[in-house]
Amino acid sequence: MSRDVRSPEGGAADSRGLAAGGRDVGAGRGVAASRGLAAAARGAWRSPVVRLVAGLAVSAAFLAVTVSRVDLGETARALGSAAPGGVLLAIVLVLVELAIRAERWRILLHPSAQVPLRSAFAYLTIGYFANTLLPARLGDAARAYLAARSFGISTLVALGTVVVERVMDTAVILLVVLLAGLAVAPGSEIAGSAAVLTAVVLIGLAVAVVVGIGVLRSGLLDRRYGRQARAVAVRVAEGAAAVRRPRGAALILGLTVLPFGVGVCTFGAISGALGLPLGPVEWALVLGVLALSTAIPAAPGSLGTYEFAGVTVLGILGIGSSQALAATVLIHVIAALPPALLGLAATLILHVRIADLQTAGSAPATVSAEG
Repeated sequence: MSRDVRSPEGGAADSRGLAAGGRDVGAGRGVAASRGLAAAARGAWRSPVVRLVAGLAVSAAFLAVTVSRVDLGETARALGSAAPGGVLLAIVLVLVELAIRAERWRILLHPSAQVPLRSAFAYLTIGYFANTLLPARLGDAARAYLAARSFGISTLVALGTVVVERVMDTAVILLVVLLAGLAVAPGSEIAGSAAVLTAVVLIGLAVAVVVGIGVLRSGLLDRRYGRQARAVAVRVAEGAAAVRRPRGAALILGLTVLPFGVGVCTFGAISGALGLPLGPVEWALVLGVLALSTAIPAAPGSLGTYEFAGVTVLGILGIGSSQALAATVLIHVIAALPPALLGLAATLILHVRIADLQTAGSAPATVSAEG
């Protein structure tokens, strides 16, 4: 009859092995659980309902703060007294700005597709219309997806052209806000915030360059997911083909500064219609801050965040809160409504359904390198 005889040392070793195994299993379960939670969070954020609810919550908070600072009755009276001629001029200038932006996009698309101006204009306005339905400016993604499908090009290439637009717009706006803020309100919050934001962007670009160089030298792009990421990046970069030569870059820069200048004149028309004592530099500062506010993820149309930004910057410039809200609401409606109505007409003419816009808003995040 045999017995299993173990030494005390062996028993301790077995106990340590079992404990280590238990820790490994626990750690494995913890990692799996965290990955599951991360996947669930990503899946939830992709839900249109979740994005909409989150955007509405952000907008409601900004609206509540804004409304608490104004006399709505006085705001209504200011809107009612707006000069019709100034309002009409602002609408005409919005349409001029749209046409210039459509021409810029047509040029950006030119290396990949020969797109007539009317088609670029139509899909640009569809993007504006989609932004009134989708939160977080997902109308830009919808525009890229729908245009790519219509023009027969890669969605990622079309998305790359939109990225170029946004980078150029942001660079011009940041520069204008920084210079205008220093000119009209050198010690204000706006000037300080613009300086900090510009510094953050420059530092971010420098860090991105350093990280990019490190990734290239590390060989990570030679692995499976690295190869996929590189393929996607290459396709998106094709959208910047029009700005790779100095002449093309200068042309796109000019077609970025010009519509912003038209937009400044649009706010000038609104300012004149309401009798606000502001000059061109102040117009540029206000429009720049309003444009930057649309980057905040909020409800469709940047409702709430836009009004908060307008009342804040106009208050710094000495405009009463009620008048400031009237000016902000008026420029918001005039800048958003005509393009959205034109976009709605384009969706009907091109047989684009509302459901297509909602689907297209999430599509570029899931396309492959081939798409």
